[in-house]
Amino acid sequence: MRSLALPATFRLLIESIQDYAIFMLDPHGIVATWNEGAHRIIGYEASMIIGQHFSRFYPPEDAGTGKWERELAEAARRGRFEEEGWRMCKNGSRFWANVILTPLRDESGQLLGFAKLVRDLTERRKNEEERRRAEKARFELEKMHEANRFRDQFLATISHELRTPLNAIVGWAELLKEREDDTIKKAVETILRNAEAQITIVNDMLDMSRIVTGKMRIDARVVDLAAILHAAVDVVRPAADAREVRLVLEGLARPWMLVGDAVRLQQMAWNLLSNAVKFTRAGGVVTVSLRRVGSSVELQIIDTGQGIESDFLPYLFEPFRQAELGPARRVGGIGLGLAIVHHIVELHGGTISGASEGKGRGATFTVTLPIGALAADQDEARKMSAAPTALPNETASLELKGARILVIDDDRDARDILQTLLRKRGASIRLATSAREGREAIDSFVPHIILCDLGMPGEDGYQFIRSVRSRPSEHGGAVPAIALTAYAYAEDARRASEAGFNYHLAKPVNNRVLLRVVHNLLDVTGWKRSPKEGPR
Repeated sequence: MRSLALPATFRLLIESIQDYAIFMLDPHGIVATWNEGAHRIIGYEASMIIGQHFSRFYPPEDAGTGKWERELAEAARRGRFEEEGWRMCKNGSRFWANVILTPLRDESGQLLGFAKLVRDLTERRKNEEERRRAEKARFELEKMHEANRFRDQFLATISHELRTPLNAIVGWAELLKEREDDTIKKAVETILRNAEAQITIVNDMLDMSRIVTGKMRIDARVVDLAAILHAAVDVVRPAADAREVRLVLEGLARPWMLVGDAVRLQQMAWNLLSNAVKFTRAGGVVTVSLRRVGSSVELQIIDTGQGIESDFLPYLFEPFRQAELGPARRVGGIGLGLAIVHHIVELHGGTISGASEGKGRGATFTVTLPIGALAADQDEARKMSAAPTALPNETASLELKGARILVIDDDRDARDILQTLLRKRGASIRLATSAREGREAIDSFVPHIILCDLGMPGEDGYQFIRSVRSRPSEHGGAVPAIALTAYAYAEDARRASEAGFNYHLAKPVNNRVLLRVVHNLLDVTGWKRSPKEGPR
């Protein structure tokens, strides 16, 4: 290998370099020189590798492929060969190498051999792979967020499109229900019953979406569980009476104070009670009981109904699972109620279980909830309680004579039902179909209160109320406003409050609830009903 001999000074410089493997090959690929960097990176001592073929640096999968021959041939033909790829160390490990092959020729152009420079880029490749994985994960996360956003928008649209016509159905039906004609009353009760069934389905769909996406939250405060249960019983009692099912209450005579979300707890109780009534035949009994068990309160709802088959019990709280399937099933529903109840109980740190001795033997649902931080004074705790109270059946006392109310909604049916309902109570009404018309009405009508839809073309309700709140008080900037809308997510209520609405009511709204909220807000403003005050 005399022809590849290097000047002594140059040879010593190359041999001392440790960051790069630098070595010479003869024209056939035999290692002729070996520097300290090659020893550090590849692992061979010079005495072990000089005279050996450089193909031993290639991984086994490259054997027999002619790879190294092609590299030498390309370097000789083009004057340089460069690539990145896996190479083998003496100990069998691999490293990611940047390889540069340069042919060495004499004055006449005869090939003497090759100079090879190898850099270890394993750490750089590892960092690049981690960066690519991170970018891919970020891209997938963005895709998931986008898909979730589109799904949420779709569900919000579906909710809006279903609730808007239901609002007119429920509103007019409740007005007709006040008439004395028995046929009309029966027809209206049928309309209301079926509309409420549709509302339940819509709410269950939205709640399941919130559960799946982890967006269901609770507004925890001190509540009276007994009051919540009484309110839920009042709601299901008409259905129980119609089916001749007796409701029995045990342990509900005194307050049961705990920390929880009153609305969600009433939803839980209503769902369990309505199921119990629905699956119990005439003459049966549904028992609601409360008792203390250690540091928890135990709620049991026991019915004497059709019972649950033992093979279905493990699937009671799974969404979309129903004991009866197909067109022959005797009871309706979409199979989400118990799954939602299960999640509500878990959000409160509790547990729920279902039991039955079999078909025709009834069922028992047991809910345990931690009592948590009790208020020291039970009377004070009752005052703090957020438990919903049943609105009075009679709304005659909620007269609005002399009140000026501005209604803004692009839906004609929604405007018509509100106008009829509120005028019947003596209010003076101004209707607007857009945010622009609403602002013009404030200037000329000077309302005591505003009812405004959120979803309107052009300028929505959020933008409208912000523009109103930017006005001075003497120009209507402080007029109380209710967002009355088919956008019923908790997020919609939060946005409405942040924009400047005093209250958020989801369509379809119960007429009695609407009248109560309007009346209460008017009282806050200092408005007083006066029989002498007429509309302006």
